[in-house]
Amino acid sequence: MAKNDGILGIDIRHGKLSLSILKGGKVQKSVWADIPSNIVDDHTVLSEKLFSEFLKEKMKEHKIKAKKAAAVIADSDLVIRSLEMPEMDDAQLKLNIPFEFADYLPEDMKDYIFDFVKREDEQKKAQGKVALIAYAVPIEYIRKVGNTLRLAGLRLERAVPETLVYEALLAQADKGEDGQKDICLLDIGSNHMNMRMFRDGAYRLSHIIDVGENRIIQTIADELNVDVNLAETYLRSNYQECQNSRAASSAYKDISLEIIKGLNYYDMSDMTSRLKDVVLCGPGALTEPLVMLFQERIDKSVYTVQELFKESNSDPAINVSYASAAALMCVANGVGIEEKAAYADVKKTDWKIIALGIVAAIVALAFGIKIGIIDKYDALAKAQAREAELQERVTADMFFIQQADELSLEYYHYTWDDMTEEERSRVSRVEVAKLADFIVSQGVSVRSLNLTDSTLTVAVTGDSLNTMSKLSAALTDLDIVESCSLSTAQKESPEDTQVQGISGVAASGGVSYSQGSTSDASEDGSTDRSGDFSRDSESGGRSSSGRNNDSDSRGNASEDNTDAENGEEGEGTEDELVLPEVETHDIVNAEIKIYLAARSAENGGGE
Repeated sequence: MAKNDGILGIDIRHGKLSLSILKGGKVQKSVWADIPSNIVDDHTVLSEKLFSEFLKEKMKEHKIKAKKAAAVIADSDLVIRSLEMPEMDDAQLKLNIPFEFADYLPEDMKDYIFDFVKREDEQKKAQGKVALIAYAVPIEYIRKVGNTLRLAGLRLERAVPETLVYEALLAQADKGEDGQKDICLLDIGSNHMNMRMFRDGAYRLSHIIDVGENRIIQTIADELNVDVNLAETYLRSNYQECQNSRAASSAYKDISLEIIKGLNYYDMSDMTSRLKDVVLCGPGALTEPLVMLFQERIDKSVYTVQELFKESNSDPAINVSYASAAALMCVANGVGIEEKAAYADVKKTDWKIIALGIVAAIVALAFGIKIGIIDKYDALAKAQAREAELQERVTADMFFIQQADELSLEYYHYTWDDMTEEERSRVSRVEVAKLADFIVSQGVSVRSLNLTDSTLTVAVTGDSLNTMSKLSAALTDLDIVESCSLSTAQKESPEDTQVQGISGVAASGGVSYSQGSTSDASEDGSTDRSGDFSRDSESGGRSSSGRNNDSDSRGNASEDNTDAENGEEGEGTEDELVLPEVETHDIVNAEIKIYLAARSAENGGGE
């Protein structure tokens, strides 16, 4: 029994938590407590977590320390049978016993754990047979109990069927003078009573009566007009002598009547019955008036578990916690199902394979990190460097393109290579220059020229409006001019402007030329897109962008035209420009718009 020390026996039947622990082969401590209805219903755990917390709380409260536990399995959670089989070894029995339950199991046999206990029967042995009690427990039930106890810090050592707990309990009792006999173990629970019959210490049959201690508790609650939970407390403490009340006594009689019916039926159904003793256990055995009534009305020896073991235990709590104590005796004898049996179909863990798998996983993880992270970062760095290099090249190319655009724009202003044939066919720069010479020859000075498309705007200065009118008429007669108009004319005082004549006429011409989109043809076929040229009559010279003419010959031509228009003679030679004196007159500033006739593409070349 010493090997059973330190194991905690646990029973939760009837909604009561009973705990027992052995030391030195004796029950060192045995306690019980009511379990809240939201945690356990009769013998079914509703919440594993709440139950584990409740169990740890009660162990701490009663200063119970243990690492292993033995649990009692209610008979309603398993299937149990008494069998006779041909004599064979234990291995053969384990193989054949499952087939004895084929007609009794609601599910597949592979979902159950089967176990058995042999009985010592010399008569059966002589016949070549073996008597045994076998039982089948669902695998999930064992696993659930083990998981629940682990939450409380305990490990399930064995799970023992309720019937085998009773057999172990009776095996420890005094057999009396007449040796083996029939015994009725009456378990008075909260909702029902269970009558189990044993002969010679072996289980025979059982009978359930659907009347329990709750009948008494409800009667007291109705009489005292209190809640059933409070009425149960009154019953345990005998508050106001409620155990001896008339209502409670009536409930005692109803319960005793049901028990007497069951006992009489057993005696009459089995003529070999030698039933003489009735052992009371469960919460109902704590109510003394009920026990006394049974002793009066039942014609057999009636006593409680406490009285059965009065020499070794005088604590009334043993009437409720007896099952948890007897479960420890079963464990000591190797009776019950071990938790590892519920995981027999699960392959054992091969730690070598697991270790190799972990190493392989680490290597794979490292390789994955290298491939997935390090190499990616390396590729990213290379890509970023390549991107920076390409960006530099793009920036350099864009700068070159910008320079090319600026160069193209600059080139556009200084050459006509980019001009189309249509642009070159509009107006000849040479003809415009000749037109400017003609205007100056009419006795006016040219301040500026502006050529836009086929419209030439000329700002001129003359001595009278009549001069301006004559100039307009003269321009209209030219072939290159389609029409012209005097857009503005304004007189100014002589102090504001002083002009000097060219070839006998006071004239000072400063000509600026801007073509816009129109092309200019130079004499040598080149184009000056800036379109600016100037005339300096006072110096006797003329300069123009895009063409170079002999200044002396141009000066002589201007002098001849001036003489023909004004009838005045000028002195000088072909190589010398004479500047005569001019009288002071009013000055008229005017602006003339000349609409030039378009010319064909063949004449687009310069002279």
